[in-house]
Amino acid sequence: MAIRQTVDGDIERVARLLLAADDARVISAEGIRHMRRTRPERARQLDLVAEEGGEIVGLGHAGLNIWTSTEGASWAFVTVDAAHRGRGLGDELGDRLLDHLRGAGATKATSFFRWTEEGERWAVARGWSRLITGPLIAVDPRTVPEPSVPDGYSWAPVKEVAPEAMYEAVREAALDEPTPVPNDAFGLDDFLREWNEPDADLESGTAVLAADGSVAAFSFLMRGGERATHGFTGTVRAHRGRGLATAAKRRTLRAAAERGATRVTTSNAEENAAMRAINRKLGFEQIGEHVIFGRDL
Repeated sequence: MAIRQTVDGDIERVARLLLAADDARVISAEGIRHMRRTRPERARQLDLVAEEGGEIVGLGHAGLNIWTSTEGASWAFVTVDAAHRGRGLGDELGDRLLDHLRGAGATKATSFFRWTEEGERWAVARGWSRLITGPLIAVDPRTVPEPSVPDGYSWAPVKEVAPEAMYEAVREAALDEPTPVPNDAFGLDDFLREWNEPDADLESGTAVLAADGSVAAFSFLMRGGERATHGFTGTVRAHRGRGLATAAKRRTLRAAAERGATRVTTSNAEENAAMRAINRKLGFEQIGEHVIFGRDL
């Protein structure tokens, strides 16, 4: 068993492990390469793999949270192939990641993952505690009703909208997203990095436009063949309460179905009652939980 930093030649095997570990995840080797190639140095990201017999059997990622003004905020994530658990591999990966974060000046870390009893037991035993919980839900987008948009508004695929306009809408809506630290400091370069991610389906993603052409609401999508997951859905404050998020999601889901998706997953924090109600109306059903855990460093 060898633990080392990830190199480009590992990417295909890393993608396979991530997809096998969570069937609600949408990620590709091309997407991982893009994020590695474009990540800013200030993120201080470390990527590790555990290799045995030529196979990647575990991996870990950690870095500073560059989307917040909260000083010392960071994140970490570890996964180990099911057949290789119980041998201390997760501990070794996790310890190396936390040491890296401390050296980068981090004082607190969070971790977002799909809940399992085993995963929670492992995290709690190592000083992590649950911060945010939300149901992981899924829908067959082919069953979603045809979309409509309220009078005075129109829609367009997000690829037809200037990224700068989308950024302004996302930046405002993100301030109200339930998170352990506020998403209040991401710049246009950070947004464009994710906008250009190969797994982002900018044809299915939807922008709802006000009469003056500004972005009033939006819904993003990541897609890999039949598997898809919602990105961020939101409405700018001046346009809330008019059904625009519902309209955006319905158009996005129908467009995803037309492009071959048969299941779309998403999750929302328990505190986000409005979005959870929208998802119930659209036919989403719970298949699990997503959690955010945190700990001091």
